[in-house]
Amino acid sequence: MKLLFVPWVCKPLYAPVIERIQTKQWWMMTSILVLGLTCLMASLTSLETMSPILLVLLLLNAASAIQDICVDSLAIEILEPGELGAGNMIQVVAYKAGSVFAGAALLWVKEASSWRLMWIIFGSLYIICLGLIWGLGLGYSGDRKENEKKQPVDDGYEGLSLEFLVANWQRMISVPGTVWMVTFVMFYKLCERGEGTIPIYLVDKGVSVSSLAFWTGVVRSVASIGGSAVSGFLLSSESGRVKASELMLRTACLRIIPITFQFIIILCWGREPVTDLGGLNTDTVLYYLSILCLVLANFCAGLMTTACFTTMMSLSQSVPTCLQSSHYSLLSTMEVLGKLMFASVAGILIDLAGLEMVFILFVTFSILTVPLLVKMPDFDKIKPFCDTN
Repeated sequence: MKLLFVPWVCKPLYAPVIERIQTKQWWMMTSILVLGLTCLMASLTSLETMSPILLVLLLLNAASAIQDICVDSLAIEILEPGELGAGNMIQVVAYKAGSVFAGAALLWVKEASSWRLMWIIFGSLYIICLGLIWGLGLGYSGDRKENEKKQPVDDGYEGLSLEFLVANWQRMISVPGTVWMVTFVMFYKLCERGEGTIPIYLVDKGVSVSSLAFWTGVVRSVASIGGSAVSGFLLSSESGRVKASELMLRTACLRIIPITFQFIIILCWGREPVTDLGGLNTDTVLYYLSILCLVLANFCAGLMTTACFTTMMSLSQSVPTCLQSSHYSLLSTMEVLGKLMFASVAGILIDLAGLEMVFILFVTFSILTVPLLVKMPDFDKIKPFCDTN
């Protein structure tokens, strides 16, 4: 199932294609159309076997990844430096809120009626979105859109040759601060797998599904969305704006606390199923402490995400226009890869080494994030990158 995320991991490979062929509006509208048609196709398909489900999910991931490149490219182009915090807050919060809506409201539609109606609603939403994008024109004026169509990218290369792709990667990596940023976005996500491990641990402890659905579903999502919103406010507030680097460092220090306490709770609580969560006893206290730590960890994750994406976008704005989409796609892909790397092996590691040993890794990664941020380059002093090609 993790292979379905390949379109997201491969974004830096085909971002140059999107930059050089057609307009961003064309790519965005085409990807939205594919999303809508795929959902409508799913409503007419029997999903009782794995093959149709995998095909639907692969198409949805591929079209979503292309759409993501276009949206990010548009944000890099139209947002001023002072607007990056608010812009990334809107993107992150809207993404998380949309995920909650799709995971709750549309699954409720499925339970109340059928899979077919759920997919039809999905498809209808995409078709409506297609109409909105057509009406908005992505913020381009008519003249600007024509210029984008008629003026080819002048980077010394013709077509989409292997030579061009290799040179494109070399130019991206040579941008000052890129190597540090790639290292950080891959690293800081590793310890956040604790957020996904604790709910599974609570299931093994015998906590009721209804209780977990509320605390690890609704409340956890609200905490993450709240963290992203607070981060965006702090980064864009006119009265007391906080630098993204400072916010990331403070959040990294704060995040150590809930992750460490999750480890302590696992050591104290053990693996035996709970007996009674109704009264004031050890099981009840440890259960609500684990929920508190989970909520705080997700709040910190929300803070870090918006600040990190703001920093990445700020760095990508310093590169030549013809490289901006590819450069930001590289950075955001490394963030996704950081999540997927540990997610792919976390279960195997827990089975082989035990939950306690894996949480030692989570705590270690959270602590090591701090010195990595201390060594963070001052992106405000990095001059716009000029390319000789």
